[in-house]
Amino acid sequence: MAGLLNCRTFPRKGGRRKIRTSVHEARANRSATIAVDRLTIGGDRVALMPSPTFKFLHEATSLTLAESTVGPAVASLLMLGLLFAVPIGLYFGVRAIGNRAYQGDSLIGWARLVSLPYLRYFQRFSVEGRSIVPKTVGPNGLIVVANHCAGLDPVSLQSVMRHPIRFLMSAEMMVPEMVWVWRRMRVIPVCFDGRDAIALKGAIAHITSGGTLGIFPEGTIERPERQLRPFSPGLRLILSRTQAPVLVIALDPGLSADTAYAALFKPTRGKLRVLALIEPGPDGHARDTAQQIFELLKRETGWPVNDAPSDAVDPSTVERNLKTLAEYG
Repeated sequence: MAGLLNCRTFPRKGGRRKIRTSVHEARANRSATIAVDRLTIGGDRVALMPSPTFKFLHEATSLTLAESTVGPAVASLLMLGLLFAVPIGLYFGVRAIGNRAYQGDSLIGWARLVSLPYLRYFQRFSVEGRSIVPKTVGPNGLIVVANHCAGLDPVSLQSVMRHPIRFLMSAEMMVPEMVWVWRRMRVIPVCFDGRDAIALKGAIAHITSGGTLGIFPEGTIERPERQLRPFSPGLRLILSRTQAPVLVIALDPGLSADTAYAALFKPTRGKLRVLALIEPGPDGHARDTAQQIFELLKRETGWPVNDAPSDAVDPSTVERNLKTLAEYG
């Protein structure tokens, strides 16, 4: 039983007998108990030895307090300070690493660090053209433009950049179960109605303040796969109101997945290719820059264009998701 002293008995003619001494009895006469080496009880010669736990505590206390050159009180304060300093130091160390991985939010930073081995070893994801990605973002901000082929796309884009990307995202896809993620990443919901003017205004303000914006101008996930969809006019409006360079990325979905979120749990062997960094001219981007980006993606992927109307957005789903996002607040 825990809390009992270890005992060893010596045989006599009548057989063996074990003598147990409780910790409470030992504490009542601690010095005598520890000092006694052998004892004769009822004709048996018994060797009493302190349990390892009791002996360790006794010796640690004696060495730390009784034999301390600074005195028991100071030694106790030092031990107490150490108990607080170690977890606090670990907290700030972990936070610093997270902030380095994702500036401004250590939790998302650690999520990004976890995503790197996840993409490489589980998804078997490959990246080309990483050298084109700017190492710093200037005061005019940065716009990241990519085709949209899977629910994994935002994670893939963020994995190649240390700068936090604030995404424009369809409100219909912002499921309530992940509302804390949308809030943490400051996702800008797009409803495909009159409310999007406010969303575009917020996106432009984010870029002009030196931030990085991620946009999938197709407006929806490509279905069928590997067929580009026409760009929405939102990209052209953003380009006309900003002086930010544009990083163009082509995403290949790899193996098929049933749904956008199913791709998160299936090794798809997708591919990310950084195609170009388009700098604005003295007067900003040309009027046809959005079309040039579309033509670049079409040429580099070799995929056909799907002009079929996309599925209509479910208004009830949009309202539910926006309500949850507002309530999380």
